[in-house]
Amino acid sequence: MRELIAILFAAAHRPLFLAGVLNFAFLMIWWTATLFDIYIWPIGLVSGDVPRSLLHAPVMLFLMVPSFFFGFLLTVFPRWIGYPDLGRRQYAPIGSAFIIASALAWIALIGADHQLLAIALCLAATGWLIALWHMILLLITEKRDAKGPTWHGWSAFAALCFGLAGLGFSVIFLLTLDAQAYQIANSLGTFVFLLPIFFTVAHRMIPFFAGNVVQDYVVWRPNWLLALLWFFLIAHLLAQLVGDDLFQFVSALALTLLTATMLWHWWPRQQAPGLFMVLIWGFAWAPIGFALIAFGSFAEFAGYDVHLGRAPVHALYIGMAGSLVIAMVTRVTLGHSGRPLAMNLTAWLAFCAIQLSAIARIIAGIRGEHGHWFVLAALVWVLLVTPWTLRQAHIYLTRRADGKAG
Repeated sequence: MRELIAILFAAAHRPLFLAGVLNFAFLMIWWTATLFDIYIWPIGLVSGDVPRSLLHAPVMLFLMVPSFFFGFLLTVFPRWIGYPDLGRRQYAPIGSAFIIASALAWIALIGADHQLLAIALCLAATGWLIALWHMILLLITEKRDAKGPTWHGWSAFAALCFGLAGLGFSVIFLLTLDAQAYQIANSLGTFVFLLPIFFTVAHRMIPFFAGNVVQDYVVWRPNWLLALLWFFLIAHLLAQLVGDDLFQFVSALALTLLTATMLWHWWPRQQAPGLFMVLIWGFAWAPIGFALIAFGSFAEFAGYDVHLGRAPVHALYIGMAGSLVIAMVTRVTLGHSGRPLAMNLTAWLAFCAIQLSAIARIIAGIRGEHGHWFVLAALVWVLLVTPWTLRQAHIYLTRRADGKAG
């Protein structure tokens, strides 16, 4: 056991990615069973004071996704700024917090115990705060040493602060059942946490990866683009919170054009390996999702009888975020375990499953949030993504293939 723990905590990404991939499987198995129980056939799942359908967003936004974010950022954040990697004493409490929080969350979801789920999120928040502390120390050190500023670092830090606020509102909702707190938590978690993190990492890493694997690639990642993304994401958040359909349309249209421009500049003009192309194909969901949001907002403003339900945001949640998690986590895991940088069978199956799941979820929204399509979207995810999660988990619990440390 001691050796297994030593292997798990040999690098910052290992415990956090392990928590992330296990949630990628277990949370979706729970969600699939929940959807089946609601829309297909009652199977006797426990129900609590909070409808199970409302427990889905908090655990996905503030437990599953942050595990991947911190696993990646605690690895690359010091390198972005030009400082040594974090030590085990710095990252081990963070990874431990998310692993224990995940286990508590699984118990809470099975037992429909919203108070225990609130405790799990609070434990994750503890790890979150520790991570933010180490990140701000690096940013302060950079300023003290008259270096930088590293805008990608500040952008990621700001998004994580917003995300922690969203987690706080989720805890308030779980303890008080305040519907407004639930809405604020989801809005913060989507537009000033999840999306800015993905856009910041993509802005930094996609051109970098492309420059290494695509011949004659022209790197394009202007800082003004990052600033504009933040401006319109915040504008869209505020428009959504006050219920202004016109400004939601304007901001979503601007984000459609910005992300489409990014996609056009980043798309390789020469042959590129599959491990890079999955990043591009995954990011292609961004302009699709924002275009759907813009269309839905315009329809609401103009009074047209068009309803897309939650299809637009799930194009971003499942299509873009799910695809980029598969692509980025696969790349980091292979590179940091001494394995060849190439998509394997389980990674391809998982990536294709995310595309099918996103399409099914969009169809569900267009068809009035049709439950059978919900179940199909979740079932495809569980059946085809779980093999990938098990392979990833095995890697985090075994030594590097090349015998090196880490």
